[in-house]
Amino acid sequence: MPTTREVLDATIALEKQSMALYARFAKIFAGEAGLQDFWFAMARDEARHVGALNLVTTVLDQESMLDKPSPISLEDATIVRLRALLEKSQRDATPGIKLERALEIALDVEETELEDLVSDLLKALQPPDEYERCLRLLVHDLGELSYMIERHSADPALLSRCDALVNRHAETLRHTAIR
Repeated sequence: MPTTREVLDATIALEKQSMALYARFAKIFAGEAGLQDFWFAMARDEARHVGALNLVTTVLDQESMLDKPSPISLEDATIVRLRALLEKSQRDATPGIKLERALEIALDVEETELEDLVSDLLKALQPPDEYERCLRLLVHDLGELSYMIERHSADPALLSRCDALVNRHAETLRHTAIR
């Protein structure tokens, strides 16, 4: 079983890759009204995750808890798969990429278990309000992604996938708020 330090380090590294991907899209679409702001907001959300996880790391380090078994399991195969997806996405994120393809890449990333991993870590290691705040921000950002897909994509299946993801996380948030 991995230590909490190992799980946090791996998750932070993956979140940084996501942040870099969205920052790259912000640069690529800088000339198009509203798109740079959208992509920068996506990057900012990943930066918030990195910051929250770094804070958790610092607190747990001060409590000598980082090298204990992690309350969240993380398989090596999952890390390899997520890293490969993010690396491929970075390679695809070149000037001239179509907006619809960039939105599809973003949805591919958001559909992975990376967001769930961040949420699970915050739920296990932080006060409940931090977990709930993370979920609220995630639902908001996914709603923005859905809106952008609706506006800029002709693919109804892409919109359907995104809306299902929004609804799944909104339902989790609803159940969290009830408790």
